[in-house]
Amino acid sequence: MKTAEVLLDPCERGRMKEDASTSRRSSEALERVDVEEEEEIQRKDMKAGRETESWTLNKDDKDRRREKLSKLKRRNREKRVLVYICGGYEDTAAERSAFMENVYPRLFLYCKQRGFHFSMVDLRAGVGSPAAERHDTARLHVENLQRCQETSGPNLVLFVGQKYEVCSPPATISREAFEAIVGVMKRHQQSKNQPAEDSSGPGSESGFATDSSSGSFVQDSIYRNYLNFGEQATTSELPSQSSCSSFSDGEEARLDPMGAKDQTDLDRDLTLLQTWYKLDENVVPPVYCLLPISSQHPDTLSPDRERRQQAGRDWRETSRRLWGLLQRNAAEALGQEEASLLLRTVLDWEVEAGLRSLHGAPPEDRCHCYRRVIPDLHLNLKNRHAARYVDLLEGRAEVDLILSTAQRRFTDRLHKKLRQTNIYERNVGWGQKGLDPKHNRTHRFYTDRISSHFQRTVINSLNSLMKTTRTEGPFDVLRRERVNVQITEEIRRHVDYGLQLRRSCTLRRAFLCDVRRAVEPWSRGPILLLGPPGWGKSTTMAAVAQSAPSWLPGAVVLVHFIGFTGESRNVRLVLQSLCVQLAETYCPATRLSADLHQLVNEFHSLLDLVGPEQPLVILLDGLDELSEDHGLDLSWISTPLPPNVRLILSATTDSSCSHTLQQSVHPTVLSLPPLSPDDITAALEAKLQADRRRLQQQQWRLLVRACRSCPCPLYLQAAYSESLLWTSFSLRSLPASLDGLYLDLLARLERELGRQLVRRAASLISVSRWGVTEEELLELLSKDEKVLQEVSASHRSSSSRRVPYVSWARLRRDLGHHLTEARTDGTWVYRWTHSKLSLVCMNHYLKTDDSRKVLHADYADYYRDPSQHVFQPLAWTLDEEEDDDGRSKSLRFNLRKLHGLPYHLVRSGQILPFLSECVFNYEFLLHKAWGLSVVDVQEDLQKAVLPDKVLLDVQVLSAALEMSQSVLLRDPRQLASQLTGRLGQMVMEDHPVAKGDPSRFSHLHALLAQCARSSLPVLLPSSTCLLPPGGPQHTLLAGHLTNVTALGVGQRGSSVVTSEADGSLRFWDLEQRRIVKSLDAEGGLVGDFLTLALDDRMLIVRMGQRLQVREVESGRVVYSENDSVDVPIVTAACDGQLLVVFYDGSHLVKVFDLASSCSLLHRVNISMEREATHKHLSILLPSSSIRDAVLFAYRSGSEAAVFSPSGGAVLSVLSAQHGAASIQAVEMTEDYLLLFCRYPYKRGSDIIHIELFSPASFLYLRSILGCSQDCLSQVVVNRAGTHAVAFCSAPSTGITELVTWNLETEDHKHITRFPAVLITGLCVDLRFCLGICSGEKYLHLWDLTCSISDQTLTYNTHKPRSDGTEEVFPVGRTPRYAVCRSRRAGTVYVWNLARRRFVCRPVRVERGLCSSTDVLLVHDFQLYILTDRNMNTDSNSPHQFQTLLVYDLIKRSYVRRQTGIAVPLCLQHEYRLLEDGRTLLGLSGTRDHVVLWDLDSGSIKHEIKPSCRDPSSTVQDLQPCGTPPRDTPLMPWDIRTESRSAKERRLQREAEREEEEEMRLDREKLNSMEQFLLSGDEQVLVCSYFAHHLHVFSLASREHLCTLKDKTSLLSLQPAALTHSGGHLVLTGYDQDRRSVYVSLWDVQAGAVRKRLRNVPAVCCVAATDHADRIVFGVTGGNGLKVWEPFTRNYKSIDGSGNLRMDECSKLHLTEGGARAVLLAGQLMLWDLEACSVLAVLSLDAHVRCAELLGGREASVLLGLSHSPVLIAVRATCRTANAATYVSQGGDLFGESSSSEEEDP
Repeated sequence: MKTAEVLLDPCERGRMKEDASTSRRSSEALERVDVEEEEEIQRKDMKAGRETESWTLNKDDKDRRREKLSKLKRRNREKRVLVYICGGYEDTAAERSAFMENVYPRLFLYCKQRGFHFSMVDLRAGVGSPAAERHDTARLHVENLQRCQETSGPNLVLFVGQKYEVCSPPATISREAFEAIVGVMKRHQQSKNQPAEDSSGPGSESGFATDSSSGSFVQDSIYRNYLNFGEQATTSELPSQSSCSSFSDGEEARLDPMGAKDQTDLDRDLTLLQTWYKLDENVVPPVYCLLPISSQHPDTLSPDRERRQQAGRDWRETSRRLWGLLQRNAAEALGQEEASLLLRTVLDWEVEAGLRSLHGAPPEDRCHCYRRVIPDLHLNLKNRHAARYVDLLEGRAEVDLILSTAQRRFTDRLHKKLRQTNIYERNVGWGQKGLDPKHNRTHRFYTDRISSHFQRTVINSLNSLMKTTRTEGPFDVLRRERVNVQITEEIRRHVDYGLQLRRSCTLRRAFLCDVRRAVEPWSRGPILLLGPPGWGKSTTMAAVAQSAPSWLPGAVVLVHFIGFTGESRNVRLVLQSLCVQLAETYCPATRLSADLHQLVNEFHSLLDLVGPEQPLVILLDGLDELSEDHGLDLSWISTPLPPNVRLILSATTDSSCSHTLQQSVHPTVLSLPPLSPDDITAALEAKLQADRRRLQQQQWRLLVRACRSCPCPLYLQAAYSESLLWTSFSLRSLPASLDGLYLDLLARLERELGRQLVRRAASLISVSRWGVTEEELLELLSKDEKVLQEVSASHRSSSSRRVPYVSWARLRRDLGHHLTEARTDGTWVYRWTHSKLSLVCMNHYLKTDDSRKVLHADYADYYRDPSQHVFQPLAWTLDEEEDDDGRSKSLRFNLRKLHGLPYHLVRSGQILPFLSECVFNYEFLLHKAWGLSVVDVQEDLQKAVLPDKVLLDVQVLSAALEMSQSVLLRDPRQLASQLTGRLGQMVMEDHPVAKGDPSRFSHLHALLAQCARSSLPVLLPSSTCLLPPGGPQHTLLAGHLTNVTALGVGQRGSSVVTSEADGSLRFWDLEQRRIVKSLDAEGGLVGDFLTLALDDRMLIVRMGQRLQVREVESGRVVYSENDSVDVPIVTAACDGQLLVVFYDGSHLVKVFDLASSCSLLHRVNISMEREATHKHLSILLPSSSIRDAVLFAYRSGSEAAVFSPSGGAVLSVLSAQHGAASIQAVEMTEDYLLLFCRYPYKRGSDIIHIELFSPASFLYLRSILGCSQDCLSQVVVNRAGTHAVAFCSAPSTGITELVTWNLETEDHKHITRFPAVLITGLCVDLRFCLGICSGEKYLHLWDLTCSISDQTLTYNTHKPRSDGTEEVFPVGRTPRYAVCRSRRAGTVYVWNLARRRFVCRPVRVERGLCSSTDVLLVHDFQLYILTDRNMNTDSNSPHQFQTLLVYDLIKRSYVRRQTGIAVPLCLQHEYRLLEDGRTLLGLSGTRDHVVLWDLDSGSIKHEIKPSCRDPSSTVQDLQPCGTPPRDTPLMPWDIRTESRSAKERRLQREAEREEEEEMRLDREKLNSMEQFLLSGDEQVLVCSYFAHHLHVFSLASREHLCTLKDKTSLLSLQPAALTHSGGHLVLTGYDQDRRSVYVSLWDVQAGAVRKRLRNVPAVCCVAATDHADRIVFGVTGGNGLKVWEPFTRNYKSIDGSGNLRMDECSKLHLTEGGARAVLLAGQLMLWDLEACSVLAVLSLDAHVRCAELLGGREASVLLGLSHSPVLIAVRATCRTANAATYVSQGGDLFGESSSSEEEDP
């Protein structure tokens, strides 16, 4: 689930579908053989005469090539760029430093912003010479260069100056070449005593041909791969001995440090050569090796700085002598070409390897060279810095002509190999200190210039790699696809790793047969492979994965190597990966969960789908490598396994994991045997043969004896790796244990590389979280002073405060296979290949907890370091322009920091910084929830533990995130909105009780303050608008693969049954919270009602009018009823033995005996004195019946009855205590018969009474009262009969409340609220209260035991009912106050929008001002109440309001009472107050015109009527005489052949039809008014009439302006938009002729259509700018907005969230001149129409009843909720600096200011 790029920018989204569609079947991948690889290997193997170089990697040639080809195939998809920098050690230091300091951070940032990893490798940084203990510098450099060449983009940058590279003797010389050189030297000795008479040419005396085509040893040279460098391979970098004859004697003598040669010098040279070079016969063929420096200069490895430096000087002198004598004699002995190959510098090796063509591409595609020329260098040779930039004669200010000539020839060959276009020559003047960019402005300009040039070059090259198709879509959909891509990549890595392991599996063939015998027969339990560490468990598992398809034909094999990647250590991510693969194979349509407990159930449900045609084999290797994030939780591994499923596990012997598995699931244990002596011998011989090596007899016996003493593959591999360092003349011992071998390895590395460096690096790798990156390691190494001191003593040029890269590169190479580079957290990290080495390092270097904490603290400090803002931000952000779509922003999250900082803070014991910087740091939480998921944040919260202290802040935050988990998983950008919406009021009311007392919350105040300063646009509510945490939280029970349709309870235990949308039936054990059994659907029945009977052995399923009875054990259908007309209502009686079926809408009752194969006992018709009020869902039955009695009632009736199933008769009738009762539910317990009756209560309210009757005598006992808040939808009684639980679902609010009654104490509690509507619920006992929602696949589980005794939850009958807001009236243009009309009639709230103290409570509340039949209007702070309705029944006297009351909210009194008015009754929203509240706009009694009333006098001020309406005309006058028949359409040939009379009749009929159409349109003029729109300036009124026309009125001139007509469409104002001035009208309609939907723009003044957009979907909401230059609308059922610019003919669509569904209730507003849009469609959304994106979203728990947009500088939205009277002001934080800037700053009017209160912040 986790990668480096957690949000894909649009350029990369095109890859997602392709990656997500790749196969996840490990078996196919493990069996697949790449044909291209094999062909390439065969082609290369056919090349004759080619042998491997003596210093190549120790791998088999075929395996090495195959792995290389595999790497090349993965190169493009890994998105990695490595650039290798090379040049002279001293003369190019300024350029290389400038690139590393300036270019590297910029390119690193550029690539990270686009999802690529970038790195620059400079092995010369901080190093003055190529000297190394084992003389492997050239090999090290070439290997790192080849590593860079495996990546995409430019990979080589070469700097060339005027100085030749440092020369050093070769590390190895072939046997033939060395003996030839010694022979020449011996002849020179003889020539001093006896002059040679016959002198042959160079190389002739040695007998070796210099022609590369001959059969001489030249072809077998270790340098044969590089003979093709340059056009003339025979040209040497250095002049041969014969070519030196042109120089003076002094110059010739300078070739050797010892000067002119006499017999003594020659003897000393020969002795020196034979002392330092020894024949190594362990290499095939044998070679002479240069001995390690410490063999002759032991102080090289001394910890003493001075002694080490002196040894270094001694070695440099020895090196010069060795190189000189080889240079003098090699050409004569070997020939010029071979001598040149032998004496190559490190730079020569790099250039040869770097400038070769790779994969058919020329070097110009990836190589660049910068050649620096200092023209005046020769004029400054006496400068003390000149020797760094040009080769000078020792002790003289003169140019060394030999090295200068070699440099020139090197440059010439470089020009032949690389085109001039890639060689950039720059001239730069000399400075006082040479090339000094730090102090010389000209030099700084030079380095900046080449840095900028290279940066542009690399960017241009990378841009071609980064271009992909752009994929658009909703944010949550793209996020889900990104997660699928991450999982797919993780699966691919495990498959590739299995392919790699299977090649090395040559051991334990017999054990694989044992595994096969255990796998082939199905077993109820898993198979567990056990073995000690390093015993080869992973390799064996890979071999099993390869062989499993042949063992089980058609099998699907899933393999997961736990610990191979960092993500695979998290059990949640492991299960997620497995579930994804299972779902793709067996249930592609299902959508998986993210939480661990939910994934466990879904994992088991997916296993149940496995059939015999596709058996399943799951291999999980290394279970003991699971991290401690979820503890040692192996509960998800359970038995018995479903049929056709094999689960193969591996773990370490004697580990806690293996003990837990053996105790819990009782697996079949197979212990891996030790390696046999034959296996050991065969494996070692194969490795030696593959690596072309041999061992001396004593060495072989030592190696074999050591491997037999510890017969495990890991020891064998490690011991063999150590033997690779053995020469034939050396002998080392091998410890007999793996721990000892590892300690010996560390000791050797400490001697050669430095104790402090190895200690620090090994410790950092061991304590890291899933590995360490190169950047992290180098930075943390450089933070250690001891390491820096050690490095500075080793490298004389290491003046910077950083560890040279070459030190780490050498350590990485020397560790070899013990260190693995893996991709984790979206980047590449280094980790120990085997955990055993990590344990050894921890015990060796970090023996105490304090020492480990120090390292964890160093990691944490590194992540927290502000100077690391380029390399360690929370995310790399990229702002880029899109084509014609504005700008887009993409984020690449730094998962290393998001994971690592909490991990290391906790491990270092820094809990308080962990709380402040991670848990309660909003930006950190936002980036982690976005880049990973909110589940990762919740896992962090579990680590926030302080000893002896309860962190209330953590508990509250965790509860809030749990409640918002579904929203944040879909859109983590809502984090600030969700936290503020749930915790705002709670935190705002948290004040100290007394001065000096602490607040209740320590961290939440700061967290919410940070939310208000979010870096992202956020819709921030002013107060709690979501359900706050508190009370029992529900738990999601997952396991269903489709939506749940029904829920039933068993008779015993904690068993329940559910039905899915595909008809599957699931049986749950609530104690285990998992599915224990499944049944497939029978007869296509998808249950909508379930119940268990007969001791849970029978299952009754109902679907509509169909009924089915099935056996639970076998699934067999016992009884089926499909012909019923009425819906059966089912219950069980007599302890579940009898099935009682009532039929809704009839009096029929059937009784079946379930114990007798569901035989029919009774079929009776029963009736009661009072018939059922309802015909649908009329019968009420209890959730369970007691003994031989079934209580039933008719819904909304006042009587219930007790029916005897065994007797088939009614035993008694129970009557409610009052005739006004309305029975809502019935229940039964052992002690009571319960009738839940609703009674009228107070005004406009009602209350629930529970009337209790005796089950023995059927007499009334007592009543239990509820409260006015109760709104029952379903009632159940717990199995103990102590409590009644009601599910109060309110579809109008979208909230479900759980209510309880204690049947003994009569205690009534409202336990908790749930932000959804439950369709059904049940209560097994108070621990298990279950419910399901429509369209969901989860069960919602509550545990009520803790809250049932909480007295704070108790309600009483006198508590006022909490109602929502019906309408919001902002007061003024920039309102400081808002007046809200409650849904409860006569209640008004006044809210102060500017005072933070009053965001949760109103400043004024008025109740009882009017009744539900009155009309209440608001203007400023005055309420206008139309009351005193005339209820005259005379049809000629319309109903009217006769009294106007004006109430002043400030004065809290009525200020006017106007009687005698006559205002016809209209709907509330059809009255408008105009002209500062002095004029009332409404409709006439006949709804045919508009009326303006003068409220001062109460009389009619104006009547505005349509001018086209004739008052004298009647409907009868416009009736047609008759309807002419419609003729069938005539074809063209009919018209051509018709007669004149026929034509006349046809034209007459057409004229009659046109006349009838005109009359129909005229009749529409008499239609009543449907609705109207009022312009924003209240000057223009547009009215609709259910007709083909609209009337436009001017309120300023009080006249009819025009009529808008369209003969082909009915014109309606639903939906429609009128501009602020009323100049333009946007309408949607349906063209009846063209049969298409359109959006049209009308010019209201001209009465004509200006523009029309056709063929649009059904529009549900529309908005327009003031000038109608931009029109925005939404489509019914769509999840995006359409933007139409009619005057520029631009049209575009903007995607919203995937779960957005707009309907006719959606509301749309434009702000900021049409640049942004605010949409309310189930959730509040802020859109950026210029950038075509959704800026912010606020998902709400409850429905929004009303919304009002506030203008001013900052657009804000006032929300009136349906379940709460609190007014919520929502603002966008992205452009707001102060929380109160959107409201006016006037004075307070309701006494809010008080000196005793604190001022608002």
